[in-house]
Amino acid sequence: MKHTCTAPKLMGLIMVVVLIFSCASRPSHDVQFYGPDFQVEIERYQNMLDSNLTYLERNSDRFGIDKVDQHQMLDRAAKADLILVWASVLDYMAHLEMIRYTHNGFLFDPKAGINFESLINYYWAFLVQSSRAVHFIHIIDRNGALLTILDEGHPEYGLEANTYTQFKSHFLNVKQAAEFAALQIIYRDQRPDVNPYYSRIAMLEGYNTSLGIDYGVRMSVRHARDVIENQSFSWWYPIQKNFAEWIGHVRVFREGENLISFKDILEIQSELNPGDILFQRREWYMTNAGIPGYWTHAAFYVGDSLERADYFDSDSVRAWVRAEGVASGSFEELLESTFPEAYAGNNLQLDSLGSQTVLEAIGKGVVLQSLSTSLTCDGLGVVRPRLSKADKAKSIYNAFQYFGRGYDFNFDFLTDSSLVCSELIYKSFEPGTDYSGVPFITTEVAGRVMTPVNIMVKQFDQEHDSINLDFVLFYDGNEFEKMSVRKDEAAFRDSWRRLGFYQSIPSDKLLMSED
Repeated sequence: MKHTCTAPKLMGLIMVVVLIFSCASRPSHDVQFYGPDFQVEIERYQNMLDSNLTYLERNSDRFGIDKVDQHQMLDRAAKADLILVWASVLDYMAHLEMIRYTHNGFLFDPKAGINFESLINYYWAFLVQSSRAVHFIHIIDRNGALLTILDEGHPEYGLEANTYTQFKSHFLNVKQAAEFAALQIIYRDQRPDVNPYYSRIAMLEGYNTSLGIDYGVRMSVRHARDVIENQSFSWWYPIQKNFAEWIGHVRVFREGENLISFKDILEIQSELNPGDILFQRREWYMTNAGIPGYWTHAAFYVGDSLERADYFDSDSVRAWVRAEGVASGSFEELLESTFPEAYAGNNLQLDSLGSQTVLEAIGKGVVLQSLSTSLTCDGLGVVRPRLSKADKAKSIYNAFQYFGRGYDFNFDFLTDSSLVCSELIYKSFEPGTDYSGVPFITTEVAGRVMTPVNIMVKQFDQEHDSINLDFVLFYDGNEFEKMSVRKDEAAFRDSWRRLGFYQSIPSDKLLMSED
């Protein structure tokens, strides 16, 4: 009897949700790092892979996969959706591969013997990888046009040409089937009488067998071990071809540590002006999985009352404020009278770095945080709107109105009652009749209009001469040095091309070209 895998009830977690987890899970004071509970992580990746597969199946006519042997062209919106699903699937697969790598020594310690917990982590990750990969391939191969689309290079998501062909060759391979058979034998030899993983592993084994991922031969436990031992670890993700060599020289998890140091933050603070936009990157977070592109969070540096009073001491600002009904022309008075709660929070002293000078949308909603809290990250890029003092003041005024609103888990830019991180930046700088602003582009994904953070940085690079933004600084996380290294504008403009998964490998290994 063949086992089947029941699709999880994740109707609210369709493909687009992966884009919002990064901002929603931004740390505040209660920082949570990528932790050691591998079973929880594997199950999360399995659920999100299933969500992507369900999304494709439920929109089968749109993607031309409602029947086999088709060659149906896609419209622009459907093509954009498909590429985002593809990039997300690869990210989840890569995270599962990372878990396998972390536990691939489960069998090679002759003194300690096999560590069953590590065996489970390795085997479970393998089963999820192989079953969902083959399921994805079965879906995509129904429409010949999709193969061409996925094999194109998509540098904005860190995908080079022929990625799908390499993906297929890896998972539809006799070595993959042999490893499945070998792992199955070792697992059955090692499993205890009381096995809390029995039902989950059995379902996944059945799923793999039903998809034809079965070597179909008998082998001894000893031979099975030889098969696993001879399966040298090879990173199949094409863009990550240097990963296996690199990973042996660094510590995988940096719990409680960030590559941007307190000293860096002091230097960064000295160079910021009210109105600056902060693009951030955090390594080793589960929430990075499925977020295509390198930059995953954006925040707004609004400064405090003293900074703003000095910075906006100009006739143009005073004239605008008077036009808003404040006779004194004081921008601070306008903010305090219009947004008293936000203004009080903005000037609340929290730590040695001063008050809450950063406005950002995280899981708790649109909040104010200190710079030291916001910069619990590993990579940082800062750009400065090329606007007049009056227009920058208007941007901060626009942003203050969103303080206290909820986080938009529906990722809908058409509503203002709740926002995501990039939406806060987009709407704060949205051009108006008497306001030049910054015209960030939007894209439609899964029927929703949005502006992913990485696309904002891409736009800064590609429209550098016309967009109203100037480069301020770039700190690039470097795992070799255990620090964030300051780099120039050219490096920052290239950064959007990086792969989103564990982008702590030196950038020269991973930068993509436009070709």
